Amino acid sequence: MKNEPLSKIRQAKNALRRQLRATLREMTLEARAAASLEICRRAAQAKPFRAARCVALFASLPTEPDLRPLIEEAWAGRKRVALPLMFPRDGKPHLEWHAFTAWDELTVQGPLHVREPDPARCPLVDVAEIDCAFIPGLAFDNRGHRLGRGGGYYDSFLARLGGRIPCLGLMFACQRVDSVPHEAHDQKLSAVLTE
Repeated sequence: MKNEPLSKIRQAKNALRRQLRATLREMTLEARAAASLEICRRAAQAKPFRAARCVALFASLPTEPDLRPLIEEAWAGRKRVALPLMFPRDGKPHLEWHAFTAWDELTVQGPLHVREPDPARCPLVDVAEIDCAFIPGLAFDNRGHRLGRGGGYYDSFLARLGGRIPCLGLMFACQRVDSVPHEAHDQKLSAVLTE
């Protein structure tokens, strides 16, 4: 009986993941492209991005906002751009950040089949060097709760940060829900930017 509430939360998370994946699949390429450009514009204007010297971003999955314009903006502003390598460390999900300066440095296919920085060509970035982080997700609510894809990689990273820097979600407006089911280990975001 002790695990019943936790089991219900996980079931609710899985149901919400299915719902949001279906919602995202229904977005047309044109709608996704237009919304992605607006999300990148808003992110580039956000105070944490403007003030940052080193920005943690992510290489987008096909159903996520395309962040290439934001990455280009960061490079144009002489910001250091770090992308994650995803792997387990000591049996737990771990993100290791690497700076990259050119698109051809993204060659390694990660666990989610997304391009990752080539660690042989892209220098390691200490988490303490990151000034702000932009985080992906499947759903978010107005209280800062975020639902990821279930691997725990970003929650582990956010826990390591301990609220030291602004961590903003970048998601489409259709990913906002009334309430994201959450457990004790789930980390909150500073804010979420949408189109």
